Amino acid sequence: MSYVRQPQLFTYEGFVDEHDDNERLVLTLSALPDEELVRWLSRQRKGRCNKYPLPVLWRCLIAKYVYQIERYAELIRELHRNGSLRRLVGIDSRGRVPRDYHFSRLLEKLSSPEGSRLVEKMFDTLVQSLSEKLPNFGKHLAVDGTAIHAYSNELRREKSDPDAAWSARPKRQRRRGPEGRKDEYLDYWFGYLLHLVVDCETELPVAFELTPANANESPYFEPLLEDLKRKHGLLAERTEAVMADAGYDSIANCRYVLEEYEALPVIKMRLTQDKDAICRAADSLCPELGTQICPSGHKMVYAGRDGAYLKWRCPVACGKADACKCMGRCTVSKYGAVRKIAIAEDPRRYPGLWRESKKWARLYKDRTAVERVNGRLKDFLLLDEMTLRGIEKVRLHATMGLVLMLAGAWAMVEADKVDQARRIVSLAA
Repeated sequence: MSYVRQPQLFTYEGFVDEHDDNERLVLTLSALPDEELVRWLSRQRKGRCNKYPLPVLWRCLIAKYVYQIERYAELIRELHRNGSLRRLVGIDSRGRVPRDYHFSRLLEKLSSPEGSRLVEKMFDTLVQSLSEKLPNFGKHLAVDGTAIHAYSNELRREKSDPDAAWSARPKRQRRRGPEGRKDEYLDYWFGYLLHLVVDCETELPVAFELTPANANESPYFEPLLEDLKRKHGLLAERTEAVMADAGYDSIANCRYVLEEYEALPVIKMRLTQDKDAICRAADSLCPELGTQICPSGHKMVYAGRDGAYLKWRCPVACGKADACKCMGRCTVSKYGAVRKIAIAEDPRRYPGLWRESKKWARLYKDRTAVERVNGRLKDFLLLDEMTLRGIEKVRLHATMGLVLMLAGAWAMVEADKVDQARRIVSLAA
């Protein structure tokens, strides 16, 4: 008689093995702070026929995301086939496997105001736990939005998802050939926009908002950070820089980060003219990015931040220029002429840091963390596999992916595997 030896359960090695059975789901379930939600779901069926308990359906829903099952029909087939998965979620026989309409009723409950509040509370609880456990969590934040395509035929005049909207954003595509020129085009989509705030070091979300696709990104920058500061003051106190692309470029956004977070707003500037074209700003000559120009026409040398000012020095005194038309008439000091620009006068052009410095380039490079989070949500947590309609259910769908991403990371943090917090997303999801 042949038999199959049952491997040891719940080991870390088994967890990171892509061919494990149900250990990943077990660790994800154990990391979820869903006690209050489960109690609320249990009360919904009190005194009524409870052949398919809502907490069991909730665990089935988590399994759907963990194992990247796109359709509920596929989830039902897997529950019929996989006996160990049935026992894990609390189903004692094949006859007790729920139908698709049972999941529809569960989604109605979870997308209600109280259900949404409890699911989002899990997200906030996990963010707070990570903030207390990881000393650098929130030091550098990145903000961006990502497109979610609606589950609707976009070509019909009357759309099946009335809450979704059309939008477009510029894309770049490199042409083949020796020149390798990049061409810009508009990419249209019908659906929603998920606004995210992400910790750059761990590449984990800390705040989010969902809107129709035609919403402008920039107005949501301040409310997202304000909500984060209100809920997670410890995390906001650590923040030293907030990165964002040119879609969030505005004086108000830069001023908010400088004054309310006391951090650097590393937001890419939308240039309206040539990079080196001279303009007048704050009663001084400079290109759009703010590099100061001396009376002789040389670019001055950035000398760092001096309190509420950015400072530039004479290029001749710094050895960056050979000749000077002013012949030393700017100043008699050997230190050379100094020009200070108040940050408060133009926080967009002078956001507490010179826009052409190496530190600026290094910080802005961290913004790619939010792009990787977007990719993981779409590749591993079903964000692109939309089967729901209506902004409340779409918000629930996005929140589930974010919650399970944090739960997988928290499982690794509790196991003292902090360096695996990002890897866990692709394996546990």
